Amino acid sequence: MNKRNMEINEERKFAWRVVLIASFVLLMGTGFVVGCFLLFLRPEKSELEKRELTRFPAFSTEDLMDGTYTSNIERWFADTFPFRENLLLAEQRIKVAYGIRSDAINNVGEGDDIPDLDDLINNMSTEAPSQTVSTETTIAESEEIAETTNAVEETTAEKTYEAIDGKDVVAMNPQEAGKVNIKDLVGYCVFGFNLTAADTYCQDVADMQAAAGEDVKVYDILVPNNSAITLDEATKAEWKLSDERKVIHYYQAKINSLDSRIRQVSIYDTLEAHSSEYLYFKTDHHWTQLAAYYAYVEFCKEKGVAAHDLSEYERVESGAFLGSYYAANGFTQLEGNPDDVISYIPLSTNEMHFYDVDMQGMRTGKIIRNMSEFGPTLKYYGYIYGDNPYSYIDNPAAVTDEVCVLIKESFGNNFVPFLVDHYKKVIIVDYRSYKDAVSDIVKEENVTDIVFLNNLEAISDTPTMQVLGNICR
Repeated sequence: MNKRNMEINEERKFAWRVVLIASFVLLMGTGFVVGCFLLFLRPEKSELEKRELTRFPAFSTEDLMDGTYTSNIERWFADTFPFRENLLLAEQRIKVAYGIRSDAINNVGEGDDIPDLDDLINNMSTEAPSQTVSTETTIAESEEIAETTNAVEETTAEKTYEAIDGKDVVAMNPQEAGKVNIKDLVGYCVFGFNLTAADTYCQDVADMQAAAGEDVKVYDILVPNNSAITLDEATKAEWKLSDERKVIHYYQAKINSLDSRIRQVSIYDTLEAHSSEYLYFKTDHHWTQLAAYYAYVEFCKEKGVAAHDLSEYERVESGAFLGSYYAANGFTQLEGNPDDVISYIPLSTNEMHFYDVDMQGMRTGKIIRNMSEFGPTLKYYGYIYGDNPYSYIDNPAAVTDEVCVLIKESFGNNFVPFLVDHYKKVIIVDYRSYKDAVSDIVKEENVTDIVFLNNLEAISDTPTMQVLGNICR
């Protein structure tokens, strides 16, 4: 009897093994079919992450022999699983629903000490205006600058024009904002002061004034980050953020020590006075056009012209926006707290021209576009078609012969519309991709004003500021 029971047990074990093996084979076979044969289900681009996904590798005997080919197939397989966008979003929604990652506080500021302004002011008399500071560069620094320049060129080279939702829009690489913390479903820049980058930027601005000449007025507008204006003081201290008011004062004093002709447009106090208003996006590192308007008012005061009232502009509402903190930095829980994009069309014209990356193909479009028909991650591209190396706007209603060059990164995009009505022509240069000397534009276009408008975080990288220096000549 015991022998019979043992035989029955063995038969059952064998049957279970058969079932398990058959199930495993079926599962693997199904996965193989879905993963390899149903290629049409595998995405090529991630709208959520705003990037191209890994491509299936081209075959080569050399790659096969050293294992690279199979590794690349594994990378492609893992990066392009079917329904990845839906699954990623579902995961994030579950996390938000259960209160997971409503905050993501992982970073602290690691800024340099801000030099004492008294020491700088006392040394001003010993520094001649526009006198170039030491430009000795180590081999390592040179390589880093070269890598940054190449990265800017490669990024620009990848930019193409494509139709999205039947509309024409610039397909751009995602914009990131350095270190980011999420607090109460709002993204904040974690800013740390970089002294070397600051001094390089100040020298660039001074060099631009020297290259442009006596007859050209150079203005500098430094934009604080959202954390400086809208975050409470206790959290700033906890995150060890650099004091951006003090940082801006250092920039201004340093620039003044290099060339006192440069006009400083201070906007920190103005933005702080309006801090209860919608000045910065919650899901994106940029400021809103309302904040840019307040900066424009301060610019007009410095220039000595009357600013237009905000009520004079036609208002455009583009709807819900999910910005860089969501799309590029990966905090998809911010989907539950979207932004609104509200834009203001210039009074004189809404027509602009911009060049592709090769400076060959000139295109015509709108300064402000209603982006309500576009996806939520694309709304900021409704300002001057995003970041292009060289753009210009002719004002047919101009009552002046003045011409302005704006040297900017993406924070300048929604500032441009307010400049249009005060100049015969506005030329926009994005220093991250424009390669020629701005002084050539000054001569060819009879430029009267040059305006630098840049966010503190954007100009806190030394190699990138070297890139800026390449055109400030």
